[in-house]
Amino acid sequence: MYILYNRLITALNEKKPDSTEFYIAKMMIWNLWELPRMSISDVAKMCAVSKSTISKFVRDIGFEDYLDFKLEAVRQGKKEIYNSNGKCNITDYIRGHGIWEYEKILSEDIRSVLFGIEEDQLKRLAVDLHEYKHLAAFGISYSESAAINLQHKMHYYHKFLYTTMNDRQQENYIESADEETLIFIFSNSGKYITEYQNREGRPPKYSFDKTKAKIVLVTSNEQMLVDKRVDECVLFRYADCVQNHPILYQVFIERLLYSYEELYGTSEGMNTK
Repeated sequence: MYILYNRLITALNEKKPDSTEFYIAKMMIWNLWELPRMSISDVAKMCAVSKSTISKFVRDIGFEDYLDFKLEAVRQGKKEIYNSNGKCNITDYIRGHGIWEYEKILSEDIRSVLFGIEEDQLKRLAVDLHEYKHLAAFGISYSESAAINLQHKMHYYHKFLYTTMNDRQQENYIESADEETLIFIFSNSGKYITEYQNREGRPPKYSFDKTKAKIVLVTSNEQMLVDKRVDECVLFRYADCVQNHPILYQVFIERLLYSYEELYGTSEGMNTK
């Protein structure tokens, strides 16, 4: 998913519904595929604001100027295929093979997560969740939904975990995190650690070289097991070619919190010692 859509959605989530910024973001999303052909005057007219207001808005959401914004809009307009490393998305697989064949693959993948992750690793992570002073979790697009889920789950155990869809805030948090911080990264490919996946040319990322936090990566990329920027790598494996990771993340979180409850009690009656 390209960065323009992500930043516009983030603006909608962060701005007040009656604000000018919310209205501009909404109009841009409604007309996303027209933006590559629109001048700043066209966009200002569409949003019923001045050109200077549009210029300020695109800078506020992380672009250098309107030209930088428009170049990203052109990139956004390219056809994006949800496919990686020869794997296909769930809907395409069901269309090609049927629901029952997909159910078999999904069942195998779920079993792999439930029983394939070492118990000792799950317990270590549960202890970390309990002991670290600051908790955070991040991902991009589908993977960010796992971070949000973990945030809500930890609330029941009286623990605050920070997350945000804002890519700039994610990076700032990671870079400035101290030794008392535990950060979960959900990244199927593992490339969240190494590069800016949704930027033109996928430039290298250096925020994980600067952070002092403990980094836990949940991924299917075995190569990340030896990446020095990752302190703990949770590896899951696919039974076949289907990108089931949005579902598998949720299964992993439930399995992890089961280990957490074994150590510290249930959310209803926790042992907080």
